[in-house]
Amino acid sequence: MAIETLSSQQSAAWKDRVLPPVEKVAEGVWALPVPIPNNPLVYTYCYAIADGTGVVLIDPGWDGKDQYLALNSALNDLGFKVADIHGIAITHYHRDHIGLVPALLAKNPDAWVAMHGEDLRAIKRFYTNAVDLGTGIDPNLNIARAYGVPEGRWAEVESLQAGSSKGGSKSDSMDLYKQAMSQLPENIHVLDDGTELPLDEGRVTAMWTPGHTYGHSAFVRDEDKLFFSGDHVLPTITPNIGLDSGAITHSLGDYLRSLEKIGQLDEDVAVLPAHGFRFTGLHDRKVELVEHHHERLGEIRARMEATDDHSVYSIAAGLHWSRGFESLHNFNLFAALAETAAHMHYLGIDIGVGSLVGKD
Repeated sequence: MAIETLSSQQSAAWKDRVLPPVEKVAEGVWALPVPIPNNPLVYTYCYAIADGTGVVLIDPGWDGKDQYLALNSALNDLGFKVADIHGIAITHYHRDHIGLVPALLAKNPDAWVAMHGEDLRAIKRFYTNAVDLGTGIDPNLNIARAYGVPEGRWAEVESLQAGSSKGGSKSDSMDLYKQAMSQLPENIHVLDDGTELPLDEGRVTAMWTPGHTYGHSAFVRDEDKLFFSGDHVLPTITPNIGLDSGAITHSLGDYLRSLEKIGQLDEDVAVLPAHGFRFTGLHDRKVELVEHHHERLGEIRARMEATDDHSVYSIAAGLHWSRGFESLHNFNLFAALAETAAHMHYLGIDIGVGSLVGKD
C-alpha cells in the first residue's frame, strides 16, 4: 500500500511548516500540535485519548509557558482540563516529547507517567551529571576531537554543551529543563514490549522500538488499527539514530530490527507520528527507511575506499546530505556526525571511541 496522507490539513501545515489545527483522528482520539521553539520541525503532536471521564496523553511536547498554554487551550476546546489527565505515556525521552511532563504533574500530581526503563535510565544520566545535558555525552570526552572535527569547528560542538558559555541563553534553558526532569516522580510505570497502559477504558499496548533512542516505545490501539509511532516512523524524514549516545554502538542494528518488527502490524494501520502528518502505507514506508540506511552504508563503504582519512568527520563530509554537508552547523553538524558514527559502528569500523557515556 503506497503512502497516503490521512489529513490534508496536516499535510499542508507540514509542507508550509506552520502549526496545524487540533484534529480528531479517530473516535475519542485527537492530535494536539504543541510548538517547538526555533526548530524546523515546528511542532510535536500530542495525542489525547478519551479515558472514561478524563483523558490520557501521549507525548505532551516541549516545555515552556507558550507550550503549556497551547496544550491547555487545546484540551479546553475538547472539554478537558489538566486536572482531567489520568496519565501520560512517553514514546521517548527527547525534550520535544517529554518536556511538559513536570509542569503537568505540578498541576495534577495524581496523573500516572509511563515510559520504557531504558529511557528513564537515560534521563537519570542527565540530571545526575553523568552526561552533558546538551550532547548526552560523557562531559569529560572531547567529542569534536574524537570525531576528527577540524579544530576551527570545535566551537560549533562545544556550543551545544549545557555548561558552555558559548551556549548563551540556551544553557539557561537547559539548566531549567534539567531541574524539571529531576522532579519526575519515582513511581513511573516502566514499560516493556507488550505492556498495556493503565487505562480506565479501552486497550493501548506499548511496542518497544529501539533505534532513535534505546527505550523508544510506540503504542498500538488494535480496536481501530491506530499506530502511535512517535519518532520511529515519520512520513517524510528519517529519524536520527545516533543521538542516544549510550546506545550508539548498536542503535542502527536496533532500528533496523524495530522496522522489521512493525511489519507484524496490519498493512492498512493508521500511522499517527509525532511530526509531519498521519498516513497509511506503513509497510511501504518501512521499506523506504530500510533502503535509505542500506544506501547510507554503501556510501560509507565507498568513502572509506576513497580516502585515507577515516575519521567520522571525514566520512560524513563525503556523504550526501539533503542541504549539503557545508550547510551543517552546530546541532545539525553534531547530529550528522552522530548519525555517521552509528552507521560506522554497524559496519564494525573502529572510529576510535566506543560508548560515549560511562557505566551506570
